[in-house]
This record gives sequence, structure tokens and C-alpha cells, in this order.
Amino acid sequence: MKVSFCGACREVTGSCILIETKKSKFLVDCGMFQDEETYFKNENFSFNPSEIDFVLLTHAHVDHCGRIPKLYREGFKGNVYLTEPTKRIAEAMLLDSARIFLKEKENSPLYFEDDVNKAVNNFVSLEYNKEKTVSPDVKIKLKDAGHVLGSCIFEIATEGKQVVFSGDLGNDSSPIVRNPEIINGANIVFIESTYGASFHDSREAGRKQLKDAINDTIKNNGILMIPVFALERSQEIIFELKRLLVKGETPFVPVFFDSPLAITITDIYRDFIHLFDEQAFELMKKGEDLFDFRGLKYVKKPNQYKKISAIKGAKIVLAGSGMCNGGRIGGYLKKHLNNSKNKLLLVAFQVEGTLGNSLANGAKTVTIDKKNIKVKADVSSIRSFSSHGDQGQIIKWISNIQKPKPSNIFIVHGEEESSLELGKKIKEKLGLNCVVPFYEKIYEI
Repeated sequence: MKVSFCGACREVTGSCILIETKKSKFLVDCGMFQDEETYFKNENFSFNPSEIDFVLLTHAHVDHCGRIPKLYREGFKGNVYLTEPTKRIAEAMLLDSARIFLKEKENSPLYFEDDVNKAVNNFVSLEYNKEKTVSPDVKIKLKDAGHVLGSCIFEIATEGKQVVFSGDLGNDSSPIVRNPEIINGANIVFIESTYGASFHDSREAGRKQLKDAINDTIKNNGILMIPVFALERSQEIIFELKRLLVKGETPFVPVFFDSPLAITITDIYRDFIHLFDEQAFELMKKGEDLFDFRGLKYVKKPNQYKKISAIKGAKIVLAGSGMCNGGRIGGYLKKHLNNSKNKLLLVAFQVEGTLGNSLANGAKTVTIDKKNIKVKADVSSIRSFSSHGDQGQIIKWISNIQKPKPSNIFIVHGEEESSLELGKKIKEKLGLNCVVPFYEKIYEI
């Protein structure tokens, strides 16, 4: 079996792994890159799409699914195997991407809405923990990865080997989705390493930071800006805000949820409460909506940031994108970053080369829509609300893989430093051989 890494290799975005067996050629994920070389990387595949038999999609974040329509546009004709929630969410995410491409002036669109529709027509939904034969020499089984709604780990049986792709593993403290399922045994494991070199702060510490940020914003009569990803981070932050505001731990303050895509995905969440963790499921089953509360306003109309900004008094705004590149958060940042009364709270991973990363690293001036903005607002980050497992959780998850133990761990989807550090710790603690692969290098396994 041959494996080559066509993205998320010593970097976080662009997940795409090519597997070649004696009878099959398939991809695990086909995501978009989201760094300074985005367009060139997204424009060119390092393989012939028409030769791919099928795709296994771990979840609906665009860095995992974002180039699937382009795959069809360039000749791929096979199925994409995924869960039903991932199918629903990915369709919304990909249609949104197609519309964004049309608005960009510097580059040609990677694909169009027709390409998305063609792709979705070939999405095949599978249930967790049911084996499926997808080619003459490949059987798969999906396990819950606990990362976002519908995310999965793929167990693959092929050529006498048990191969596991973790996708993005969830954070055990996440309050909505379930914890990652345990894998009993595997010969080869492909593991993500987004937070492979670090540990999350506790959920309670994050809640305190969020509470303090709200109270400071109210005291200063300012605006608290929280950039969020449409998938999972939006739903979790609304859940946390509801806990604080409804329980009266902070004074009342209006919250504006300014992201049509995130609103659509939140509605999809409501359709799959049976996949929530036990506590969240019971609350929803009893009729409590985790994603709504007094003072929360869903904003669908475009260009509302001026109108919302003009409302007197302190306020909280949640808007995409989570890394501050594009999305509706840009309007708020342009208007409010240069005011010391305001706060910017980063609650997501910030990829190198993004605006969010620059702000997180203390930039004093940033450029938004070709306009230079002085950063006077307080900028801080919360390291508690990640939907990824940290180093300790990843190693604990791998330690359960016993019958058999893996002969090789391939470490992907992390900045180079993070991947190398995780490999070092896995070898020290578990005695397993680790490989941090190089981009487009072919490995025999």
C-alpha cells in the first residue's frame, strides 16, 4: 500500500491523504488550504482526480472538505462517504464557499454552485459503527471523533491491515458533542496534531475569561467582538454565553449572532440531538433550546455591522470567520479595533499567515480591505474552547489502541513544531514509532 500526503502535512490546513492499494485509489479528505499560499495550493492537485475511486470525508470543516467540488470539476466521478450530519453541513459550507469565490476579484473561482450540487449528489451517508465494503479490497467503519457534529474516525480494513484515520479528534470537555470513541486495535494510525505541543486550559478557566471579558465590556460601554467558525465554535460559544447570561453571572447585554452560515448550521444541529452528549441531549429533549436565549439576535441580512454598532450601550458580536480572514467580522474589526473601550476575544486556532494570527501575536497595526487599522482594542485569546484534543488527550486516545498496537503513527494536520513535539512525546510515553511525513512524499506501509 502506498500513501502520499497532499496537504495538512507539517501544516494545519488542506487535509488530503492519497491511498493506493493493489485495487483501489482513494482520498481521505480533500480540504482547502488557508494560509498565505492559499490560491496556488488550492488550484493544483498533485494527482489525477479522474483516477480516484472514492473519497472518505471525516467532517465538514472546509480545510477537510473544501476542494471536493473542484475534484468533481476536474474529472472525479466516485462517491464520497460520510455521515448524514456531515453531508448536510458540508453542503451548506461548500455552497457558501462557491458564493465567496464569485465575490473575489483577484483569482478565478475554484468551483461554482453547480459543481457543489454535483458533488452532493454523490455523497453517501453512513451510520457509525456499521461496516461497509466500498471497493473490492477496502472495508470501512465509522467511529465518532467527537470533534464537531457528524465528525468521524475511519477504521479501514485493506490488504490484511487495519488502518485508522483519526480525522480531527475532539476535546473531552466540549459540552455538546460526544467524546471521541475508542479504537481497540490498528496496524497503522494517522493522527492529527493541531494542539500536539500544548495543553488546553480548563473549561472553567475559559468560562471565567469569557465572564471577565463581558463584565469589562459592560464597564467600558464597549463592544466585545468574538470571531467564530460557523461549525461547532459558534454553537459552543452561544451555549457558554447562555450559561453566563441566563444564570445571571453577568449583567444583561445584547448578543448579535451575525453569520447566516452559522445560523444555518445551528439549525442542522437541532436536527441531530441524538448525537449530542448525554447532558446536552437531555436538555434539548426536555424542550430547552441550547442555542437561543433572551437577548440573542440572529442576524441574516448583510451589512448590518453599522446598524448594530450604532445601538447604544455595551454589546457582544459573534461573527465569522474564526481566523478573521473574510466573513462578517471584518466590518466590526474595521470599525472598532482602533478604540480602547472595545475587546477582541479570539476563541479559535489561528493559522500562521492569517489576520487572527497577527492579532493574537500583538500586531499594533493591521490591514483590512486595504485599509490600515491601528489596534487599540484589548486583544486576548481563550485556550479552553477548542474542539480539538490537546497533547494529553491525543496520547491517551492512542494508548487505548492495543490489539494490535500500531507499528507506525503518521502525524498530520499540525504546524511542524507541533507535529514533531507530539511524535517525540508519543515515542517517550508509549514507545511507538512516529513519522512526521513530508508533503507529496510517497510512503510504503
